[in-house]
Amino acid sequence: MMEASAAVKSGDMSERKAAVHFHVPRSSLQDRIKNTCDIVEVKPRLGRKPLLSTEDEVKLVDYACNRASLGIGFGKRLQYAGSLAQKRKLKFKSGKPSQKWWRLLKKRHPVLTRRKPEGTASIRHRQMNKVYVGKYFSALKSVMDANNLHSKFHNVWNMDETGMVLEHRPTAVLARRGSRYLQSRTSGNRELITVIACVSAAGKALPPHMIVKGKSRLVLHGFDSEKAPPGTVMSVSDSGWTKQVIAALWFSEVFLKNITTERPQLLVLGGHDSHCYVEFIEKAMAENIILVELPSHTSHWLQPLDRSVFYSLKNSYNEACQEFLNSWPSLTISHRNFCGLFAQAWEKAVTVDNTISGFHATGIAPFNPEKIPAEAYVPNTLYAETVVLNVNAATEQMAEPHELCSADANSNDDSASQNARRCQHLGAGKCSGER
Repeated sequence: MMEASAAVKSGDMSERKAAVHFHVPRSSLQDRIKNTCDIVEVKPRLGRKPLLSTEDEVKLVDYACNRASLGIGFGKRLQYAGSLAQKRKLKFKSGKPSQKWWRLLKKRHPVLTRRKPEGTASIRHRQMNKVYVGKYFSALKSVMDANNLHSKFHNVWNMDETGMVLEHRPTAVLARRGSRYLQSRTSGNRELITVIACVSAAGKALPPHMIVKGKSRLVLHGFDSEKAPPGTVMSVSDSGWTKQVIAALWFSEVFLKNITTERPQLLVLGGHDSHCYVEFIEKAMAENIILVELPSHTSHWLQPLDRSVFYSLKNSYNEACQEFLNSWPSLTISHRNFCGLFAQAWEKAVTVDNTISGFHATGIAPFNPEKIPAEAYVPNTLYAETVVLNVNAATEQMAEPHELCSADANSNDDSASQNARRCQHLGAGKCSGER
């Protein structure tokens, strides 16, 4: 009936033709068309009426959905339903909604569902502010305009790091319904290996750079590096994370050796302190590589690799480990077989489509700030007043945002050091140690 009514109102069909085509009574169709408001078909309900009215239930569902979008949602017991019932001088049997009430509420309001949210640090909610992000996109646009990079996707790069744990997360398996205990074998080794990845907006991926925790390069002898992705570089760090010297090494040995000689090129990277290293900035200036630093704690929305590659990479790694352990029950995941398993995941996840979609989703290439959805800024409204005060105070003390390598390539040591000290992310303050 609703489809027939829509076809007549749009002028695609006459009343007679629509009635025949959609197999509905013509008189009922005429009544529907004459009514100025849209009528929603409601099936008659049998049994006892719900405790709360339809209007109150709609308000409750809207309230739950709004709180979930702010990052402060509540569970299916809907404790606020009990308070609302008391306000209406009503009462649930046990003083709070039952499991049956929740099940029927979800049936009456299909828009409502139960989902497990992704844990997000409160600092990320604070930093995903339209003022900060707007300054970042404004500065990014000015850089791309000045260097004619809007159409040169092959010269726009994103670099980021992620941690790969030897002990994988088990994937879903087929099992008997109602099984109470279900186990999956893992290696039990929680050692972390950091991987630096870099991809272009045109879909090209540079070889990964692995960082292993250790005191010397002797620890690398246990890895079967021949099975790693082609061109992989391996380094050692006492913490297992990127250090300033390692970031400079990656820039020289991986980035510069695998890009074209065309200049300038743009490198978008996170706010880790190793990227504000003097030698790193000096090398970029000398090579005419423009460094653009993301606002701190916003990588979950603004970092291309985070948006489209790393999640797929870790899932593919988990699948590879699961298959390996199932095929070889007597073995575990160790240094000796990590490179081969990682290579399988890298080949499967770091694809042209995945890398390009990351730049699209973050609005970098093609340039489109509107790609960041409105809901990304909703949790920040909890801190809106505090953020506005901080921005006003910061703008009195801070210069306009700029790209890191804005100085001339022939700057002396003093100016290079000063440039490093001024290492700011575009739109909000100083470099942070965010990973």
